[in-house]
Amino acid sequence: MIYLINDKNHTMRKVILLLVFAVSTIFVTYQQANAITITATPQTLNFGPNDWISVSLKIQGYTGGVISWVAHRPDNSTISGNLTQVKGDGSTTHQIIRNAFDNYFGNWSIDYTYNGVKQIVNFKVTPIVLTIFTDKYLYYEPDIMKINITTSYYVPVAAHAEFIHLNFYDQKGKLLNDIIPIDIRAFQPNVIYNFAMGGLAHYHPPGLYKLKVQYYNTVVEIPFLLGEYSTLMQVSSQTDKNTYQVGDAVNMELLITRVTQSNGTLKITDPLGDVTVHQFHVNSVHTSLILDDMTKHIGTYSYVVQYAGISNSGSFNVIANPTPLPNIELDVSPDKLNYRPGEIIHVKIHISQIITNSTSLWVVDPNGVEYPRLSLPITTTDTILPHKISKNYMTGQWTLYIDYDRIIRDVPFYVKGSPVNDNDILNINQFSVPTFVSNFGATSFNAPTGIAIDSDNDVYVVDSGNSQVKKFDSEGKLLLSWGTVGSENGQFIHPNGIFVGKKYVYVADTGNARIQMFDKEGNFIYGWGSYGDAHGMLHTPVGLATDSSGDLFVADSGRNTIQIFNTQDVYANEIKSLLTEGANFTSLNGIAFDSNDYFYVSSSDNKILKFSDIGDFINFFGSNGTENSRFINPTAIAIDSKDNFYVADTNNHRIQKFDPYGNFILSWGSEGTSTGQFEEPVGLATDSLGNIYIVDKKNDNIQKFSLYGISSKTVPNWVRERALWWSEGALGKDDFALVVKFMINQGLIDATAMNETSSIHVPQWVKKEANWWALGQIDDESFANSLQYLISIGILKV
Repeated sequence: MIYLINDKNHTMRKVILLLVFAVSTIFVTYQQANAITITATPQTLNFGPNDWISVSLKIQGYTGGVISWVAHRPDNSTISGNLTQVKGDGSTTHQIIRNAFDNYFGNWSIDYTYNGVKQIVNFKVTPIVLTIFTDKYLYYEPDIMKINITTSYYVPVAAHAEFIHLNFYDQKGKLLNDIIPIDIRAFQPNVIYNFAMGGLAHYHPPGLYKLKVQYYNTVVEIPFLLGEYSTLMQVSSQTDKNTYQVGDAVNMELLITRVTQSNGTLKITDPLGDVTVHQFHVNSVHTSLILDDMTKHIGTYSYVVQYAGISNSGSFNVIANPTPLPNIELDVSPDKLNYRPGEIIHVKIHISQIITNSTSLWVVDPNGVEYPRLSLPITTTDTILPHKISKNYMTGQWTLYIDYDRIIRDVPFYVKGSPVNDNDILNINQFSVPTFVSNFGATSFNAPTGIAIDSDNDVYVVDSGNSQVKKFDSEGKLLLSWGTVGSENGQFIHPNGIFVGKKYVYVADTGNARIQMFDKEGNFIYGWGSYGDAHGMLHTPVGLATDSSGDLFVADSGRNTIQIFNTQDVYANEIKSLLTEGANFTSLNGIAFDSNDYFYVSSSDNKILKFSDIGDFINFFGSNGTENSRFINPTAIAIDSKDNFYVADTNNHRIQKFDPYGNFILSWGSEGTSTGQFEEPVGLATDSLGNIYIVDKKNDNIQKFSLYGISSKTVPNWVRERALWWSEGALGKDDFALVVKFMINQGLIDATAMNETSSIHVPQWVKKEANWWALGQIDDESFANSLQYLISIGILKV
């Protein structure tokens, strides 16, 4: 059977089939689109001020192609782009490279779009919070502006930290170009910077100014006033006499209304028109100055005192001596400036020739009361004479006088502090001479100088001639060395001093006039300084040490200053030579801190100076000479666990030991190349095991000694001194009693059968024998036997 298909119906069926296919295609496409999901996860919801933006993306249903993005920044600006590096599973990480300089702090959002599907992610960029405040609003020329800087963002590694910039502007907004910009690395959340107003006030008038602090692009401005200081300050001066004789010392009293800076200037014009300028130290409203070797010419002297921008002037006259004095030199040098009640002044008398065999010595108390004069023998051109400071001496400034054939010299000294305990000196252990341990560090040195020891007792030596730093373990095994000749980072030219802190090694790169900082493996970290006279610039840095807060003190022998750098290696302050009695110095060498944050520096004018960590002068020790507690070119200083200090007395080829009050204990060493001898000792360091290391520059070696040697029967220097001075009438019987007691403690005298009393009774004829013994005319055993005999028959009782 044959059926015929109607053409109209056939066409209708074709249309229906096409409609069904189209609807199916749209439905499938719709299903595919809704199968795509975008997951966007920021690395954190709160990015740091300097962080890159990082977002992790995951596209469910990813089939290839780019991901578009648009970032909306806090200021409503946008940036956009496409992500093309997408893994096959649809994952990728989107990073926007930025830093804190862009100032885009606040709310961000990023729109991500793929195949018509959109996802929004939100997050914040934390702003930098910079807080600045100063200690006050009104400043004067001598003031220090304390600038307290706090930031919410910092990098704890100094070498990687960004700088905080400090600049000063006048009231019109003009930058003060003559004020050096201050840059401080932000490696801790808070820092206090001390800005001396003197520099600003010197070049600019009183008025309104602004301090601008910038960290990245975050800026804070602090207004302040600079006042006219001259209206607040008064200075007066007066000499103790109007008329002096040639050779007299001039005593000048200064009164100021307010202490605002640590030093002033005194300008003196003599009758010939020659001008001398001195600095003096100020630590109270009343300052006393003693001007030696000033009254050389007959006539009128005029002077001008300048302090804190204020001047005061005056004059005095000098007349001829009524009778001619012997034409000889007479110098008087005490062993220090400040004494405790009960101590003995060791005053050195130097005369150019012997013209009489005795001299007179006496003292005057702070009230002007003169004490009885003593006549003491003079047999050589250099003599040490004593004066015992009684335990009931009043506190204050005393004056010691020497009269040698009508030539009179006077020197001031101060009595302060608690009285000495006489039993302290009877401890025989402190007088044990250190014993040789080894020639340390079997390596080839070439003019070694500085030495330092870390908390692990590893030893660091500046091998100056080889321009290297060498590190050893406590047994002397070489662990590593670094450095070559040059001026690049990590190179040296004649380095000198070295200091090792908890983390870093600091080296005085003397020839390059800079300080370099390394880690303990010798990797260069940071360096600062260059040749010049501005703050932070150096001439000849030689000695390094830090106080308990981590501030670095740099002794600069070329500039004759100690510069202080804070823990950010930024200049903070400096200490200069002053006119104040004892606090002046000509050139510096070594520097070291004790456990109380006092520091000691050696001066090329043959004395040791002691300061507080803020630079207040405390005392000096020593003078020129070969005697005990005198020096010829002292260099290095080291401190032991009991705060005794040791001095490399370089040109006397020895090491001297002192107690914390500067009293001589012992010395060892002589010129030579053998064990225990030195040619040029220039470096000292102590370790935690009770050893001291001595660097001998000329012998190219390091000798190691144990500080706690075997107690010996050798009589300490003070015992002979007191026996001699007692025999000459300079000291009393109580001092000789200490001599006998020490010899008993030492075992030289047996006193088991003696009843102890509170004083000593000695026949006068014993003084002669004590004199012979002190001068070395009889030996220790003979003198001890004589005392033993007197004890046994009951004549000598202690």
